[in-house]
Amino acid sequence: MSKSTRRSFIKNVGIVGTAAGIGSGFSLTIVDAEESGGPWTTFRGGAGRTGATSDSGPATNIATEWSFDLNGGMHTVEPIIADGLLYLAVTTQHTPSTGSGYVAAYDPQTQSEVWRFDGISPPETPTYENGVLYFGTNGSESSNSSGFFALDAATGEQKWNKEDSSGLTNPLIVNGRLFASGSGRAGEHDLNTGEVIWQTDVASGPACFADDLLFYENGIALNADDGSMVWNVSSEKERLQTVSNGIVFGVKNTSNSKVVIKARSSNDGSVHWSYSAETEVNWANPRLTIADNNVLFHTGKTIYALDVGNGEETWSYDANATISGALSVGNGILYAGGRSDFGTDTGNAVVLALDAASGKQQWRHEFGGWNFEEYGPAANSPIVANGKIYTSTYPMNSTTDWMYTEYGNFHVLGRDVGSNTTKTTTKKTTTSSTNTNTTSTKTDTGSTTRSTVTGSTKSSSSTKIAQTTETSGTTVSSTMSTTGPTKTTSSNGQPGFGTLTAIGGLSGLVAYLRSSLE
Repeated sequence: MSKSTRRSFIKNVGIVGTAAGIGSGFSLTIVDAEESGGPWTTFRGGAGRTGATSDSGPATNIATEWSFDLNGGMHTVEPIIADGLLYLAVTTQHTPSTGSGYVAAYDPQTQSEVWRFDGISPPETPTYENGVLYFGTNGSESSNSSGFFALDAATGEQKWNKEDSSGLTNPLIVNGRLFASGSGRAGEHDLNTGEVIWQTDVASGPACFADDLLFYENGIALNADDGSMVWNVSSEKERLQTVSNGIVFGVKNTSNSKVVIKARSSNDGSVHWSYSAETEVNWANPRLTIADNNVLFHTGKTIYALDVGNGEETWSYDANATISGALSVGNGILYAGGRSDFGTDTGNAVVLALDAASGKQQWRHEFGGWNFEEYGPAANSPIVANGKIYTSTYPMNSTTDWMYTEYGNFHVLGRDVGSNTTKTTTKKTTTSSTNTNTTSTKTDTGSTTRSTVTGSTKSSSSTKIAQTTETSGTTVSSTMSTTGPTKTTSSNGQPGFGTLTAIGGLSGLVAYLRSSLE
C-alpha cells in the first residue's frame, strides 16, 4: 500500500461531528475504591485498575478535535493524561532481532508535541507520579536502549534507567512506593533509583493494589510491605485484573468462545460468585471495568453489566459494532471503542457512550475510514480526562505485521464548537543524545455526511453539510474530510505481529493477543 493511501485515513477522519444525549503501569492515590479522582495517569486509571474516573467526557455534539499520524502503533498500550499533558508510548518497529519506539508528550490545548524520547525499545504504558514518568520496554538486552526508564515529565530528560534483567516493568506507584513485575519476578523498588527493596519469583504479570495487598495477574496475592504470600489461586489459570471494595475480579478463558468471570475476597481469595459468558467473536479476552456497582465488560459485540455483589446481569447492550479493547467509565458514562459493521473486516472507527447504570445509549460517533478494501480502523480503549476522550486506532484483525504501525493514528474527541480551524504544531524532540525542533502546520477543512440512528437501526436519509449544528435524537454518526500534515515512517510492526503471517488468519492474531496478555 502506498503512503498516499495511508494519508487517506487522516484525510477521512471526522474533525467535526454531532451527537445528542451523550501492554502497563499504575499510579494515583485512590480517592474511591471504584474510580480515580482525576486525570488518567496510569494504565486503567488508578491503582485498583478499575478503568473508571470521576472526570467527565464530552456530553453532547461530539467532534473529532484533533487527529494525527503516530508514525507507529499503540495497539497494546494506553495513553495517559497528567498535569494538562498527554503522554503516548508508541512502537515504531518490532522484529525477532530488534525493536524500536518512542515516548512523547503533547499539549492537547495547542495540539503540539512538547518533547519526544526516542531511540528506545518498544515502550509500555507509562505511569505518572509527582512530575516523573515511569515506563518499561519490551526489548531484549541487545535491543537499543532497553530496560526501565524514569523521565522528567515536563522536559523528557532521563532521570535514571535500569536494564531489562532488573525485573522492573509494569510499574504500580502507591503512596510514593514503586512496585513492579517483570523477567519472572515481582517486587518493590526505590522510587528514585530503581534499586530493589524486596523481590520474589512467585508472582508475575501486572498487579492491582488495595488495602496494602498486591494482586497479580497470575493469581498470586502478596503483602505489599514485604512480599510475603497472602493467598494463591495460580493453579486455576485465572487472570486477576481489578480490585474494588474488598473484591478482586478475574477472567479465565475456557475456550475461544467462552469466558468465566469470578469475584473473590481480597482477604483470602475465596469465590463470591462466578459468571460464564459466550463470546460473539472467535476469541475474546475481556478486560473488566468496575463502576456504578457494576462489573462491565464486552464479548465482541455485546456489552454486559453484572451486579458487583452477586454477579447477576443488570443489563446488556447490542453495540452493532465490533468492540475493541477495554471499556472506560467517566463520571457515570461508559465509553466503548471499536469498529462499525460487525462481522466484517471493514467499517469506520467508532466510539459509543452509554449510561453505566442503565446501559442506555447516549451517543455514537463514527470518525473515519480507509480508501481501500482491507481492514478498517478500530478505536482502541477510550481514555476519559478533562472533558475529552483520547483513543488510538489500528487495523483490527489484520494479520500483516507492518500494518499495526503503518496505520496507527491518534484522536482526541471533544465537543463541537462549530468552526473550522487552522492548527500549528510545534515539536521538540528529546533523545538520550540529541535535541531537535521542527514545526509543521495543519489546516482543517471539509464537509460532513451525517446519518441519524435510533437504537441499532440506521435511517436511510443523510445530509451533506459544510458545518454541523446541534441535532436532537438518540444517535448521530458522522464522517468528515480533513487535510492534515504529511509524515513519513519506516515502521514495520507492532510487538509480536511478525509471527502472524506464518501462523495465518485470525488464529494468528488470537495467539499473539493471548500471549501478550498472559
